[in-house]
Amino acid sequence: MKKTVLSLTLAASVLALGACSGGDSKAIVTSKVGDISVADFNKKAKALTGSYVMQQLVTEKVLADKYEVTDKEIKEAYDTTASQFGEGFTQALAESGLTEQGFKDSLRVQLLQEKALKDQAIKEEDVKKYYEQMKTELNGRHILVADEKTAKEVIEKIKGGAKFEDVAKEYSTDTGSAQKGGELGWFSVGAMVDEFNDAAYALELNTLSEPVKSSFGYHVIEITEKRDVKGVGAFKDEEENIRSTMLNKLNQTGEAQAILKDIIAKMAKDANVKTSDKDLKDSLEFFTTTSEEQAKAAEEAAKKAEDKAAKEDSEDKAEDTDKESK
Repeated sequence: MKKTVLSLTLAASVLALGACSGGDSKAIVTSKVGDISVADFNKKAKALTGSYVMQQLVTEKVLADKYEVTDKEIKEAYDTTASQFGEGFTQALAESGLTEQGFKDSLRVQLLQEKALKDQAIKEEDVKKYYEQMKTELNGRHILVADEKTAKEVIEKIKGGAKFEDVAKEYSTDTGSAQKGGELGWFSVGAMVDEFNDAAYALELNTLSEPVKSSFGYHVIEITEKRDVKGVGAFKDEEENIRSTMLNKLNQTGEAQAILKDIIAKMAKDANVKTSDKDLKDSLEFFTTTSEEQAKAAEEAAKKAEDKAAKEDSEDKAEDTDKESK
């Protein structure tokens, strides 16, 4: 884990703001200007963080029913972070509003989430495909352009006899490789965006790809060499590392949180999670609604609004017609 783990798990420390124990009238803070009772604290804590704390507790409850995080795993994650911060770790915890136990509790939730993502967000067939691809390195080149029409024009020029490197220098918007004739050098699985990666690994040697769309534009790819990678273990030995690599990529792209929300929403529904607290009801309902259900509800609401507007417009026209006839 990186040093950013403190900031990433800081929100989970809000769990510490949960209800305080003791009689409601008991003071937990005293001062010359007035005391703060347990009831005052609990009321404010609920108003400020109640929804978040509830969501975190539900997350932990539903995930812990299916996945296990051992004390050893928590200790390893904790020790890794502590060693990275060194002597400043205790101060960093204090500045983040975390106790040692609070940080361990937040790590437990984080590790549960990672296990759920590795299990449900990463498909077995994708892991196996990654494993097969990691046995081979590719040497290739590409030409990046803005649109499909230009990509097809590039392909026609090369097939018509133009040299790949000359066309790359003329057309490619990838400034890093264009002046090198589009050369990318050797690369392995995961080094390129997914669309590029899969197209490159599927290509026969010295064959132009069709236009490959990615977030950068349209690529025309050619693989010129392939070589075996030494030291790749058996699938069972590599699987966990592959899943971790794929999870890191989901985190980097920001996809992980959206996927995780849907995973937890479905698991919470299956567990029939409900609340009798009217202040938390709306928050729980949103938390247990998947993105697909939210999109469908939004679509239905938009359709109702459209139908209502059309009906009102029709009624207005009918009223105008009636007035004119009179």
